[in-house]
Amino acid sequence: MLKRFLSGKEAPYWLLTFSIVILLTLTRLIQDGMFLDSMLYTCVSHNLSKGIGTFWFPVFSPTYHNSGSPFFLEHPPLVFGIESLFYKILGDSMYVERFYIFLTICISAFLIHRLWKIIFINDDELKRMSWLPILFWITIPSCSWSYSYNMMENTMGLFCLSAVLSSFKAAESNKNRPGLLLLSGFFVFLATFSKGVPGLFPLSVPFLYWLTIRKKTFLNTLISSIVILIVPVVIYLILFNLAQSKESLTFYITHRLLVRIQDNPTVSSRFNILFRLVSELIPQMTLVGFVILITKIKKYNLHLFRNLNYSVFFIVTGLSASAPLVLTLVQRGFYLVPSFPYFAIGFSIIISPVIFFARENLNNNPKKRKVLLGLSIVVFLLALVFLASQKGKAERDKDMLHDVYAIGKEVPENSSITITPDLVSVVECYFIRYFNISLWVNDPKEYYLTMKTSGFHNEAYEKLKIDTKLYDLYRRK
Repeated sequence: MLKRFLSGKEAPYWLLTFSIVILLTLTRLIQDGMFLDSMLYTCVSHNLSKGIGTFWFPVFSPTYHNSGSPFFLEHPPLVFGIESLFYKILGDSMYVERFYIFLTICISAFLIHRLWKIIFINDDELKRMSWLPILFWITIPSCSWSYSYNMMENTMGLFCLSAVLSSFKAAESNKNRPGLLLLSGFFVFLATFSKGVPGLFPLSVPFLYWLTIRKKTFLNTLISSIVILIVPVVIYLILFNLAQSKESLTFYITHRLLVRIQDNPTVSSRFNILFRLVSELIPQMTLVGFVILITKIKKYNLHLFRNLNYSVFFIVTGLSASAPLVLTLVQRGFYLVPSFPYFAIGFSIIISPVIFFARENLNNNPKKRKVLLGLSIVVFLLALVFLASQKGKAERDKDMLHDVYAIGKEVPENSSITITPDLVSVVECYFIRYFNISLWVNDPKEYYLTMKTSGFHNEAYEKLKIDTKLYDLYRRK
């Protein structure tokens, strides 16, 4: 099987794509340390697997309160529920959440691959080049960053891709495919049940398909949209008629979703997200522009725009997933992650004839192809070696994690530690995730944690002799 793979035309390019995926994501995933939000979600999921909280009312820590609720209702609960199953099956290792993240990468890449196959179903040569949109996708900076951490966009994006794939496949079919449309609607529900309103954008796929590709009538488009929409509507109607789900989702909508849209802005301009989108896509857009320019200068007859309608369809689908973010001043780069696969596919469609032409020229020269294959194998092996070398390291918060582990060995599990307000940070997540130790701000407990530079002195506490770098731990006498 390996010999057959290496003899294929696409082998060098797949190996290089795999290498880049490893270098941009797995080399971070194998290390300890995570971004604050991703550690927060990890803690909630891990707690749920241990019976701390319930599916509808998950818990972060005993000290957490939002609008008077002790439960973590910042988002719908599906992602926490799914990830908690991984802990129940695979155990408590930090690599469980890493495996879950890696799985979302693999499934998302596979779905991009499937979309590419459908686009070029009648073109056996271009159909084999599905590595190209995957390469474009994973090299978008915020994309590889998000898939290096446990961000909710990873899971929501996976369900959005599934919804778009089902809807697109139905649109491409010469027959009515209500089953695919209902399946698309179910995936839309799962996407919104992962992170709310942003998961709704696949509902626009039938209309965007009609607008750009024109293979379906407007009536068929309207019916398809209704069929897709009816699934999440019916499911949410059921959920809002059940006591626990109604209470949980109502709190999320009224205290999180609506409040978050109006308050707590992270940017000063609504259009900041569009500038961020353009900046994220600069490498891909530059490459596409360069390829078009060279093709025109050299007067290559490569029919770059023969699939332009499909390219436009996927690009506007990406815009339908990203442009609505201008409606809120709460904007972050990783919010764009679910939109990136469609931009990657759209841009890849344009330059695929040129990449195919270059690949064929190279493959027609056995010596050059052998050299490229050899180099790709070497790069892949070096990526694996570098990946292995990162195991046991900390990608971020190295000293903080050193102290958390040192203190965790001294303090019994389920203990409580007093801290001052200036210490509130991701350190709380690390204590909860690895030792189920909760930190209480200015609330006297048996233990007291301070920065080494704080000059803390209290006759009621004695300093414990622990090899730490940032913090000192005291215990009540």
